Amino acid sequence: MAVNRTGLLIVFEGTDGTGKSTQLQLLADTLQEQGFPVLSTREPTEGVYGRKIRELYTHRHTISQEEELDLFLADRKEHVEEILSPALEAGKIILCDRYYLSTIAYQGAAGLDPEYILARNDFAPAPDLVLLFQAPIQTGIKRITQGRGERLNDFEKEDYLRQVAIMFSQIELPFIRRIDAARSIEAIHCDVLNLVQPLLEKLQ
Repeated sequence: MAVNRTGLLIVFEGTDGTGKSTQLQLLADTLQEQGFPVLSTREPTEGVYGRKIRELYTHRHTISQEEELDLFLADRKEHVEEILSPALEAGKIILCDRYYLSTIAYQGAAGLDPEYILARNDFAPAPDLVLLFQAPIQTGIKRITQGRGERLNDFEKEDYLRQVAIMFSQIELPFIRRIDAARSIEAIHCDVLNLVQPLLEKLQ
């Protein structure tokens, strides 16, 4: 999708429990301290379709794979039209927690063709940078259940997440940078800053 963009779209991706949300907040704080206009957002959104997707966290079996994909696409179209495109045109740095790579990996792991999913997302602005956080699945599950004290939802089962991780590992797009997320928060944050810095220099 062509957008008259003067801003940046930086996406945080990875399987559940890899710490991407933590790193997004750290980067947002750092950029705001440096005076950059930052917008933090996420998918699924808080919109009508995003709320329907969250209902699937415990009832995923109630709809077909195609219906599930259609919900994610409807949520993303609303996100693009109402938030992402206007913010890019306004020169903001968007930090997005999940985007269409998650749809490729999670719905691909459920049985849909990754190329078909990518083609269905042709309306979505391409990211300037995707930070793909990778850590052992057991590490992620431990962070969810012990670190957060949460129960695993229907998208977080161990065998399924292993398939999701394989899908993520097979996606090759020029804007992806892979990060070892099994290290300390500080070490990962340093990597994030180093990867983002060249993009910031283009804005200045």
